[in-house]
Amino acid sequence: MLTLSKVLVTMATVLLLASVAERLSPKHAGLLAGFPLGTAIALYFFAAQHGTDFAAASAIYTLAGLTAAMALAWGYWQIIRRRPGLSWLPLAIGAGLVCFAVTSALLQSLPAQRWLALTVTLAAIVLFRYQFRVIAEHPKTGPGRGGWFAKHSVTLLFRAGLAALTIVLITALADWLGPARAGLLAAFPISFFPLMLILHSSYGAGVLASSIRHYPTGMGALLTYCLTVSYSYPHLGHDIGTLVALVMACVYLLLNHYFSQALSRR
Repeated sequence: MLTLSKVLVTMATVLLLASVAERLSPKHAGLLAGFPLGTAIALYFFAAQHGTDFAAASAIYTLAGLTAAMALAWGYWQIIRRRPGLSWLPLAIGAGLVCFAVTSALLQSLPAQRWLALTVTLAAIVLFRYQFRVIAEHPKTGPGRGGWFAKHSVTLLFRAGLAALTIVLITALADWLGPARAGLLAAFPISFFPLMLILHSSYGAGVLASSIRHYPTGMGALLTYCLTVSYSYPHLGHDIGTLVALVMACVYLLLNHYFSQALSRR
């Protein structure tokens, strides 16, 4: 029953967010990819299954693990900037996953301290924003390439199904992995990774690269969420603690939008 709940909750939330993201520009899709979707579900079920202290400790490592999520996007981009064709997609996937795994392995040795995890992730956001600054904006110019992957229902079900499978695996392994490794796995871009595959396959490497360019900025919402969870879960429980953390993440996205609009008017 718990597994079914994970699948249904994950698929419903991914379908809702995906339907919104696919109607936006690549820039906004990249920013929205930082919304705490899969991570929020993973941490919530960590708390439901193993207690709020376990989930709060995991959230600190998830906070640091956001660096690995950005490394995944960087590794994928390193391939598509040189070989944008779809024949190179498996290599791009492999490069991204290797970057995530290596970075996570390095982060695993960090002490479970909020200030250290926060410092590492903030530094990574600055670094990857600098790295991605050379990516040109590339708006969607049409409905995408033909084929089964271009069908709207197929793309939505693919994203939702892959996200649900990832959540089930991460939460099932949490007790065996412990809070450190489970928290790092919870930082995996559960929603953005399948979106990357869809954008690459349906719209091309240019559109995907545009989304990747704005991914570090959207990461601020996940950073805010994980930091809030590490405080709110032990004191408020995982229900109210999740709600408070989601509100804080939304506040970040709204502030980011406001300041971006203000700067664009200058």
